Order: sequence, then C-alpha cells, then structure tokens
Amino acid sequence: MPRTGSSDLSETATAEQVLGAWDLRPDSLEYMDHGLINRTWRVRGKNGASYALQCLSSILGPEIHEDIEAVTAHIAARGMATPRLVGASGGGLYVERDDGVWRLLTWLEGEFHNRLENAGQAEQAGALLARFHMALVDFRAPFASKRRPIHEPDRRIADLEQALAVHRGHPLHAEAGELQRRTLELLAQLPPLPKTPLRVVHGDPKINNMLFAPDGEGLAMVDLDSLGRLSLPYELGDAFRSWCNPAGEDSEETGFSVELFEAARSGYLDVATFITEDERSCLVDATLWITLELTTRFTADILNDRYFGWDPERFASRAEHNLLRARGQLRLAESLLAVRPTLG
Repeated sequence: MPRTGSSDLSETATAEQVLGAWDLRPDSLEYMDHGLINRTWRVRGKNGASYALQCLSSILGPEIHEDIEAVTAHIAARGMATPRLVGASGGGLYVERDDGVWRLLTWLEGEFHNRLENAGQAEQAGALLARFHMALVDFRAPFASKRRPIHEPDRRIADLEQALAVHRGHPLHAEAGELQRRTLELLAQLPPLPKTPLRVVHGDPKINNMLFAPDGEGLAMVDLDSLGRLSLPYELGDAFRSWCNPAGEDSEETGFSVELFEAARSGYLDVATFITEDERSCLVDATLWITLELTTRFTADILNDRYFGWDPERFASRAEHNLLRARGQLRLAESLLAVRPTLG
C-alpha cells in the first residue's frame, strides 16, 4: 500500500493499524500537512471512498465528538455540506488508545486557502460563514464540552499581567512589558461592545478552516473542535482580523485590508438575515477587540513559553516566535484603527 506525506513512517503505520477499528483496509494513506492541532491522514478506501483519519491533540477531550455529531447532523438536515463522523465497528464515535484519541470523518473534496487573495474570495468566505450560522440558529441542544469561552478579553489581559509578574527574569520581559503598555493604550480607545445573544458558532473561523469549490464558492466549514456558544461579534471579529490580514500571523509586515473587509462583511450580511442591529453595528470594534485580545495572548505566551505551532526553522524559541506574532497583531490593530473612521 503506498504511503505518502511527511509524517514519520511509524506514525503512518500506526494510522494504518488504527483503521482496523473501522474494518477499513485502505489503498493509500496520505499525511495532510494542514492545521496545527490534530494530525490528519487522507484515507482512500478500496471502495473508492475517501476519509479523514485524525489523531486528536491532547488539549482536546473526547466529549467534543458528541458536539460534532449533533451539530453536523443538524447542518446536514438543512442541506449544508459538512464532514460527518464515521462510527467505529464497536459503535463509538471515536477510538481511544494508549497513543491518543482517533476518529474517522467523511472526506469532502475542495480547496483550502491559507490567506485571502481577492475580494471575491472574501465575499465567498463571508457568505459561507453566514450559511453556517444560519443553519444553526435553531440548534438548542446543550454542548457536552464544557471548555471556557474562546474569547474573553478581560481574562487575557489579566493573564498577561500575571505572566509579567511571574516571569520578571525572562530575557524578553522588557519587550513584553512594552507590548502590554501599547496594547492597553489602544484598548482604552475602544468602547465596550454591546450585550448580544449567545449563538452557536464555529469558534475558529480562520480561512484555512473553510473549504471552497474550484469555482470559488464556499462549500463547508471544517475543523469543528471549537464549536460552542459565543457572542456573534467575537466570532466575526476573529474571522475579519484573520481574513483581512494578507500577511498572516507569522509576519510583522501586517496591514488591515479595507477591500477584503468590505467584501467579507457584505458577503456575510447579505446572507445572515437573523443578525440584530447591535450585532451588525459593532463589527469593526469587535474586530479591534479580538485583534488586541490576541496581542495580549501572544504576549503572555512569550513569557509562558507556549505555542504549539512554533516553527523551529525560523525561530530559536517559542518566545521569539510569539514575539513576532504579538508585534504583528499590534500593528494590525494600529492599521485598523487608522482606517476605522472610513468603515462605518
């Protein structure tokens, strides 16, 4: 059986062995270098079908599969394409082994983008996320996963303050302190966001968590491990700060693209008929709040030595990688603040 991709051969052999839990003997396994959290293989079965086999990161609990199953069933019933969990031979939604939690999902054909290249892509991204939210407006089931909300700016600000107090001897402490000072100055210029309803959201709507057709149409949201209920402006703020930064998170040469933002916002609002005026009116400020929240998070990560996507070929340490990421988000916020009066 051919084995392709960049994973270790022993890992791919393990993946092949794990497929026995689904009584599946694949024609090929291809390691997919996509995403920072889970390890993924594309499985081509002898019946012609394709699947995604994933070994979950240890930061995720297996109870998320109950949420994924409930949400994807809800979406599929409303005619939207979505990956679905494939039950193992023993009847479970996943398989737990000494080497981790494994799952199998249906494979959706399409294209991924690491960043938006033009306004047409931005409009399609906005429309796809809106369809996803629309399909879940009436989803009422409780979530099995009890993780804290993804976006809590006040908590992130407090986490950074604590990191600065605990790691006074860190070689990058002065740089982190200066980033905190500048970030707090910008946050002080923002009004508080209005209270809005909690909605079922994706939780991590980066552009590479979206699948597109060859003609550019948005097809499906993938990587559903961050599902939950959240204020919609936070979800959209995270999307826009990611989509409208053509340089990406691993660059200091950032700048907020008004063209991409206008197209993405228009694509979303043209579809999302459920959105309230409070939600609609604060999208620019929500994008600023989330950009600066991430600045504080990345700055705390400098000192706490955390980053699961550290690139050791470019950076000598996680701290140096996070320093670049924090500086990039701060510059993105400054860029957005400069054009904020023109965005309505």
